[in-house]
Amino acid sequence: MCAAKGKSNSSANSEDKELAQETLAQFPKEVGKALGQLRLLVLSTHKKTKNVGELSEVLRWGQLSYLTPTGSMIRLGMSKSGKPAMFFHCGTSLIEAYRAQYSHEFEFEGNRALVLTSSVSSTKAALAHCVEQALTYKLK
Repeated sequence: MCAAKGKSNSSANSEDKELAQETLAQFPKEVGKALGQLRLLVLSTHKKTKNVGELSEVLRWGQLSYLTPTGSMIRLGMSKSGKPAMFFHCGTSLIEAYRAQYSHEFEFEGNRALVLTSSVSSTKAALAHCVEQALTYKLK
C-alpha cells in the first residue's frame, strides 16, 4: 500500500515539481498552498542540515513524503480537522518532543500529526526545527 513515485534528491527537478503540484492541487486551495510552502521548507531545511544524506520525495498514501537515511519519514497532508499538517511515524518520539517544545504554536493529533494553526511563514523557525529533528532522528 506504499506506492512510491517521484524519487529525487533535495534539488527538485521539473518532474518532481509537477508531481508535487498535481498532488497539492487535490487539497482545498488554502491547505494545498500551505502544504506547498511546507514542501519548500522541507527541501530548504534538508539543504542546510549536515550529514543527513539524500532526501527522497515520494508519494505515500497520496501524500508528498520525505525520507533520508538518517531520519524518520515526514508526510504532508490534511488533518482530521481540515488543516495543513505534517505527519510522522507513530513509533517515534517526534510528536512527543514537538508537543513539549511547541504546544503554544501548533495543535497535535495523537502521536502522529503536527497541525498548523497559523501560517507557515509565522512559524517558519519552529517548523524548520521540527523538520531538522525528523531528518536527523536516527542520528540520536
